[in-house]
Amino acid sequence: MTTIFERIISGELAASFVHQDSRCVAFMDINPITRGHVLVVPRRAVATLDRLDAITRAHLWETANRIGRAQRQGLGSLAQHLLVNDGKDASQSVPHVHIHVIPRYGGDTLHTLARLAWHITTLTVPRRETPARRGRLEAAAAAIRDAL
Repeated sequence: MTTIFERIISGELAASFVHQDSRCVAFMDINPITRGHVLVVPRRAVATLDRLDAITRAHLWETANRIGRAQRQGLGSLAQHLLVNDGKDASQSVPHVHIHVIPRYGGDTLHTLARLAWHITTLTVPRRETPARRGRLEAAAAAIRDAL
């Protein structure tokens, strides 16, 4: 079974990319918890971190770290949540390793918690793509890319 991330990586589905290299890609989450929410995904489709080779696993974390730094510089975030749901029983929605890099802006705890709850509901009721939504994702992606 092909995952949505494999379809994004292959170019079959649209995405707002922040970073691409031979081991991983990073793109904007289609249902962001906060402005600038990025997913860092290995090109190789494996479900859990323990199935990745050590070099790729380390590379994912280094890429997530670089993206967090770029979010602070390019978007003005103050901190980041790095989140991994590693396996179905950990509420992993797509069976393909991915690190969420979620920027935090200070004073946004209630908003972020509400968006997190909302984000979970979008897994069962996906939102429709619109030009305005894609435009916002592209603008945030460009700011992060420029800061990388």
